[in-house]
Amino acid sequence: MEIYAQSGSVAATVIDASTREGVPGAVVEFAPADPAAQKRYFTTGYKGRVEATVPYGTYKVSVSFLGYETLEKELKLSVAKKSLGTLELAPSSTEIEAVVKEVKSMRTSQKGDTVSYNAGAFKVTADADVEGLLKKMPGITITDGEVEAQGETVKKVFVDGKEFFGEDVTSAIKSLPAQAVDKVEVYDKLSDAAEFSGMDDGEGYKAINIVTKPNMRQGQFGKLYAGYGYQPETEGTTSNHKYNVGGNVNLFHGSSRVSVIGLFNNVNQQNFSFEDILGVSGGSGGRGGVGALMVRPQSGVASVNSFGVNYSDSWGKTGRQDKVTLQASYFFNRTTTKNYSTIDKWYETPSPIDTLHTDGYSNNTNGNHRLNARLEWRISENQSLMSRTGLSFQSYDPYSTTYGHQWGESGLRVVDNFSDGDRTGVNLNQYLSYRTKLGKDGRTLTLDGSVRYRNNRGDTDSYSNQARGIDPDLIVVPTDTLLLRYQRAHSPSFSYNLRGDVTYTEPVSQYAQLSLQYRVAYNYQESDKKVYVTPDDRFETAGVEPDPSLSQSSNTGYLTHRIGPGFRIVKGKNRFVANVSYQRAQLTGEVLSATKVMGAGDDAKTSHGFNNLTYFLMGQLNINKENSIRLFINSSTDNPGIGELQNVYDISNAQSISKGNPHLRPSYSNNVRFHYVNSNVEKGRTFMWMFSMQNTSNYITSSMAYDVEVEVPTGEVDGGGDPVTETYNPHTYSTYTNMDGYWNLRTHLSYGLPVSFLKSNLNVMAGVNYTLTPTLVARKATDGSVYLNNGEIVGGERNDASRLSYDFRAVLGSNISENVDFTLSWHGAYNIAKNSLVVNDSDNKNRYFNHVATAAMKFVFLKSFTFTGNVSYQQNIGFTNDYDNSYVLCNVYLGKKVFRNRRGEVMFGVNDLFDQNTAFSRTTGSGYTQNSINSVIGRYYTVQFVYNLRNFGKRGSKDIKDYDGMGALGGNRRGVGRPPMGPPPGGRGPMF
Repeated sequence: MEIYAQSGSVAATVIDASTREGVPGAVVEFAPADPAAQKRYFTTGYKGRVEATVPYGTYKVSVSFLGYETLEKELKLSVAKKSLGTLELAPSSTEIEAVVKEVKSMRTSQKGDTVSYNAGAFKVTADADVEGLLKKMPGITITDGEVEAQGETVKKVFVDGKEFFGEDVTSAIKSLPAQAVDKVEVYDKLSDAAEFSGMDDGEGYKAINIVTKPNMRQGQFGKLYAGYGYQPETEGTTSNHKYNVGGNVNLFHGSSRVSVIGLFNNVNQQNFSFEDILGVSGGSGGRGGVGALMVRPQSGVASVNSFGVNYSDSWGKTGRQDKVTLQASYFFNRTTTKNYSTIDKWYETPSPIDTLHTDGYSNNTNGNHRLNARLEWRISENQSLMSRTGLSFQSYDPYSTTYGHQWGESGLRVVDNFSDGDRTGVNLNQYLSYRTKLGKDGRTLTLDGSVRYRNNRGDTDSYSNQARGIDPDLIVVPTDTLLLRYQRAHSPSFSYNLRGDVTYTEPVSQYAQLSLQYRVAYNYQESDKKVYVTPDDRFETAGVEPDPSLSQSSNTGYLTHRIGPGFRIVKGKNRFVANVSYQRAQLTGEVLSATKVMGAGDDAKTSHGFNNLTYFLMGQLNINKENSIRLFINSSTDNPGIGELQNVYDISNAQSISKGNPHLRPSYSNNVRFHYVNSNVEKGRTFMWMFSMQNTSNYITSSMAYDVEVEVPTGEVDGGGDPVTETYNPHTYSTYTNMDGYWNLRTHLSYGLPVSFLKSNLNVMAGVNYTLTPTLVARKATDGSVYLNNGEIVGGERNDASRLSYDFRAVLGSNISENVDFTLSWHGAYNIAKNSLVVNDSDNKNRYFNHVATAAMKFVFLKSFTFTGNVSYQQNIGFTNDYDNSYVLCNVYLGKKVFRNRRGEVMFGVNDLFDQNTAFSRTTGSGYTQNSINSVIGRYYTVQFVYNLRNFGKRGSKDIKDYDGMGALGGNRRGVGRPPMGPPPGGRGPMF
């Protein structure tokens, strides 16, 4: 039985009558002959296609779109399927302003899992980019360049269905002007293989598709800017002289599109994403294998030089589809970040009750070349070949010094650390997919193969104080409290991953399909770490052998086989997918030691096998045109990385020693995600609810001991043949272990509606996030019940560190006119952190609250004068550790539109008017709370010039007027409602 009883499907394609191009984003209204019956609305998709399901009956069909005459047709529907063919929209012969008023209530629409936002319903000023537009849309938030939609991180941005700047979401949303956007679509993107086979494999992600206006797909447009500023007083992390030069240019010519972006500044503005590409950050690596280089902008003040280009085109036709399509992007950035930091850290039960205060300085330089390309060749109607390539080269040169004291139950310690590194890495990803249809609809064969290769090199010079703690009651600190240990580390590593998939699908009924998939994968990691203990800070290694207790060559390999069936049923617009697989993973590893260490002189080999059942369930229910539900339930495994498996000590910081664990097992996670979306088209209201849950067994976590003696073998033996060890007394010693009981639960609500009497849009978002992370914690015991056995902690207790966070956000965005743009927002979060080993409930809760209120505005008055302002108040309150940190950041600019068409603007202003900017952050963990303050840019004065490039071809310019103070497209003008130069609250991130 069909979900919609006595309903039929109506299909049509809406095109421009003059250009013959499809018109996506047009509003199609079905008005029943019965005036009491409810009207139904739909929007056209890619290339102007639309498919609507409506009850049998007689309708008046109206098709409207900005800049076109409304098209009306009569329809009598009495069959299951009916085609209206091609519907031609003629350019409007009336004032476009009237059309704008006619469709402005259409804020959102919904089709399946796709929520579509009508860009014309969210007004911004003339020179805004897509980021400024997204911030006003319900369910979308942007923080430090990371875009989140419906409670999930957006992984990719598409423009008219084509990838835009690969996985660099931040560059993508800053590279297009809001004026060119017709519609923004938020949806769950399937993997390439799943899109072809129709069998969701659980490897999809949240994506945004930006649909451009048809009359702006032929020409050149963008924004160029240059600014100079002067800061009278600086703290040494930046120059008194400020500069900011950059912009973006888009060259669109039909299917051929080139976008170029550039940015050069020393005001902490960053318009790109740091990707987790290499693993050259040093240390023992992080979760996921070889660590992460820089996945987010660092604390401090950055000087940035970046350049990027994106290209897409298509050639030929195979049936109704492009024969060959290409999307490629290249990006380069070089960032130097300087930072003076102050850290106050309180160690709490279950750790010794200590206080740590340090002052530090860092100067880190990061360089990155990144190339992404996607090439698809549609060989025939039934065959296609797709290639995806990613290549990157990255260099990272970190320099840091830290000095301070720690005092309390563990005594008095002097912290004196230094590190200077030089790291490089190459990363190559290649994916190929061959897909073919085998005659019968639904019968397909997909062959996928991928290769991932990483090659990293790291050299680090460092020293740290290894002296024991002293009596904190001493009035004078002894002069011998420093015992510096100097090290030079050389740690090359490489890894590769080979994977092959075969997927076959077979239809079993009109609505159902079966599949069978087999996957084989091999993941190999190799590391050759050599650490030299040198006599002084010259770090000379001539005649010095690697310290065998700190050095190790090792390799690991995971061979995984996975096979299992799948089932898919699609009826109407509802679907259900289920996959289950048996997985066999075989771990092989080898540790190579040149010298006997702790009695293990031979090559140590290991081999373990792991058996798992993995599953994936997905259900989508479209209740009606306004309500939809999506549910995901799946499991996954995660292998430990080479850094976590290496059985060597890391004493680069002698007060915090760590070591890997070669006995780690893969973790196993169960995941649930639920989405409910309601879009009330007539009233312009949108409601979204998201819930997610993750539970992990064999979770790879920290095992930590406080104030225990660490016996590190030197690699030498005494006269009796026993290994000689050196004793350390660090504040913390940590390794890795597997523990059950990791939980992460999150729920997120979003509600958006127009506020008519204010001519604005109000978006309200609220959420609750709960994380429970198990750790093993041990403190030195006088009875000897806590000790180390060959690096493993014996006698520790389980501590569940939990964090509960309640957050609320409200955003009021103006929709008054193109000359009045403002956004008012408030975001607050109340946090509670607990440790299960703390028995006293009053001491167990660490409660703190932070909130920020922001007002961003841009006004155009007297036709050509502008006022741009951004003011924010941020407050951080600690209830358990009593503190109150707050500041006001205010940026103001006065400007004048210049040139006959007013595409240029000259602005004068001041950044951080009250000179109160600070960068405060609070973090909590198992047994500690930390407050940190980092460098920011303070008050400076600036002058800036901005030019908006608008040059459209014959097809693209017929409905576009020059800028005359009323904006383009009959007043649908968009621009930036925030200061054009300078950092936002916290001193980081872009302001353009």
